[in-house]
Amino acid sequence: MPQSDRLFEVPVEKFPTEKGKVDPIEEMAGALCDPIIVFPGGGWEQDLPEVLRKELPLRRLIHVKLCFDGKENWDEACDLEALLYLYPASLFAPMSEQWARIYLYLGTKCLGDRFPEDIKQETLDAYDMGELRALKRWIQKQKVKARKERQRREKAEKVQVVKAECEQMKLF
Repeated sequence: MPQSDRLFEVPVEKFPTEKGKVDPIEEMAGALCDPIIVFPGGGWEQDLPEVLRKELPLRRLIHVKLCFDGKENWDEACDLEALLYLYPASLFAPMSEQWARIYLYLGTKCLGDRFPEDIKQETLDAYDMGELRALKRWIQKQKVKARKERQRREKAEKVQVVKAECEQMKLF
């Protein structure tokens, strides 16, 4: 782990990804605070199952831990995020056979014993797995983009508050 010359600064080793380096501390915070990326349209975005919505931060943290251990990819979202993305899509319009297999596979992985036995999909072929991984990379990219936009917006709001306070001080 890199050494820090500041007394209270926590040294953070950044992990390489396909598009640069990722800060694991930022990813842990994002696991708790990032928005849920869902399929847009149809009005089903607000109808995510509450039990899965509540489970998501823990699943994200587990995913970050697996990324630390090299068992998962930093560039991909967790399986539950992919399932939650596809949930409104499944209600909006019929899915293709391929995406139905992927959706059932995610349901099987994420819900375990809670998933009906008669529709479980235990494995995916290489092509379907590639499509799932592409979806998970896209979701992660959108999630990080939303995080950065939120950080910029919060920083701009703080700057506006400081400017307003400075101008107020000049009045006195």
